Amino acid sequence: MRRALLALLCALAPAAGAADAASVLASLEAAGRSLKTMQAGFVESKVVVLLEETTVQKGTVYLQVPGRFRWNYVAPQESAVLIRDGQFFRYFPRSKQVFKGKAKGEADLLVGFGPGAAGLGQKYKVTLAGEEKVGAVPAHVLDLAPRPEQSSVFSAIRLYVDKARNIPVQTRLTEPTGDHTTIRFENVVVNGVLPKDAFDLKLPRDVVEVQ
Repeated sequence: MRRALLALLCALAPAAGAADAASVLASLEAAGRSLKTMQAGFVESKVVVLLEETTVQKGTVYLQVPGRFRWNYVAPQESAVLIRDGQFFRYFPRSKQVFKGKAKGEADLLVGFGPGAAGLGQKYKVTLAGEEKVGAVPAHVLDLAPRPEQSSVFSAIRLYVDKARNIPVQTRLTEPTGDHTTIRFENVVVNGVLPKDAFDLKLPRDVVEVQ
């Protein structure tokens, strides 16, 4: 009887060294603390459930700790999103319009990178959903559900964390409506030298400001 019970406990116990949500989260947070800059290409797919419509955008992203990041969209329409010193800017060169305001939930687009990896266990209930390949990159899959006392733009976040580098290679952000955005990061460079003008927004004199 004792042997049978011992065998059952061994079968149910996780294998030595097997990943769990806590260990993946700890590795993600450790990598975030050492991150000072990041640049990558990205492909962003937005699904509007009600309209059964999918929009795909591509571009490059830059992050500098603390508090600066920029998304340069190059297709299908050129535009830029800039967060700098707590302020939000969205610029459309074709129409010469810039939308300005206080930064809010935009930082969630880079959840898991740098400061975006800190304190996730306090903000979200985190579960390990398994493993999956993103392209050729093996990744842990973490599901993040906002805790009741935390306010969040998104009702759920799924992070695909590179098993070797402990940084996100893909993020899926789900809104309360069910609409969701998937961002795949490519050719990620951590702690490299960013372009000197990465966080400068050069606007024409006749730009129209919208607040």
